[in-house]
Amino acid sequence: MVEPQRSNSNTLLAFLASTHFIIHVYTQLLPVLLLPLRDELGVSLVQISLLASVPRLLNVVTYIPSGITADRYPALILTASFVVTALGALLIPISKDFNFILVGFALLSLGSTLYHPPSLKLASESDARRMSLAMGIHNAGASLGFAAGPLLVGALMPKLGWRTSFFIWVPLTLTMAGISFVYGTRRLRSSEAEPGAPLLEGGLKSILTLGFVTVVAMSVLVEGTFNVLFTFMPTYFTLERGMSYGLASVISGLGPLTGLVGSFAGGFSGDRFGRYRMGVVVLLAVSALMALFPYSTGLWTLAAAYAVYRCLQAAFMPLMNSMIAAHSSPERRSLSFSINFVAVNVFGAVVPTATSVLIERYGTTVIFPISIAALVPTMGLIVLLGKIRKT
Repeated sequence: MVEPQRSNSNTLLAFLASTHFIIHVYTQLLPVLLLPLRDELGVSLVQISLLASVPRLLNVVTYIPSGITADRYPALILTASFVVTALGALLIPISKDFNFILVGFALLSLGSTLYHPPSLKLASESDARRMSLAMGIHNAGASLGFAAGPLLVGALMPKLGWRTSFFIWVPLTLTMAGISFVYGTRRLRSSEAEPGAPLLEGGLKSILTLGFVTVVAMSVLVEGTFNVLFTFMPTYFTLERGMSYGLASVISGLGPLTGLVGSFAGGFSGDRFGRYRMGVVVLLAVSALMALFPYSTGLWTLAAAYAVYRCLQAAFMPLMNSMIAAHSSPERRSLSFSINFVAVNVFGAVVPTATSVLIERYGTTVIFPISIAALVPTMGLIVLLGKIRKT
């Protein structure tokens, strides 16, 4: 009986890693397209930052319904996530108006909103003894997607333009929608809640425990920090370091490849040495790197520093997701992840625009002290979470 269970777990993780890859080929495209879109559309950096902020506001009102539905029908929500993503990926390249492009990025964000609650719940249920590692394998797919999107844009932009990359990803996204439907119909029924089960049995009070509220506060701070860095790092490369759009895109794409190592390392170390201890260690390393980043000299040093940062960021994600799972109810885990995402997106909707205002006044190097200032209290919350878990 052990081998079939292990085989089913491995198949599920392979499915989740591949779907996570497709969802995230679009995530890193906006940061590398901020300046090209600003020049093409003739808008300010503050205006163009709305492409990051407005979709997050849309997510706030959709995460809870999608999380509730995903606890019952994970396969259906996973399939819908790719259909919505494909629509956004098709609308963006055929549009030359800012408003339509905004709608396109909103659809991409909505697709990601639909995808993550059920996929993270399924990853957390694959093997309770290896939860952090399972989250790491799931996150490895995202790291490949983070890399593939900008790399393809960087390769195609000089001769074919940035729009061509979207036309390549759309059919692959639709293919993944079909795979999700077929695989979900055959394999994921066991993860579906009983149709008659109450959606919020026990009320929100049963979900909003001290541990869960604390882990959400931690997640908001660290995700806000990572959002600032991944949104404006390509802009830093271009404005402060004089790189071309294409080169900044290539470096942004190569950096996440180290996330493959980070995802597995973070997941393994979390199971081996403790997710809370390793969470603090990783964020200490990120803080030190952010302090040194502005002083890196030369293209290779800069690229290496960015690669190390992306490795550390990827290492933290399975640790964070396993903390969220550890402080949430298994029966309402999709909903718990959705509540966390709502908080993250409310904060994330403000962060890019607020940061862009500071950048226009003080320059893009301001992103580094901002990040360090946010990570210090985050580490304190992780220490508190470890104590809550032991009580």
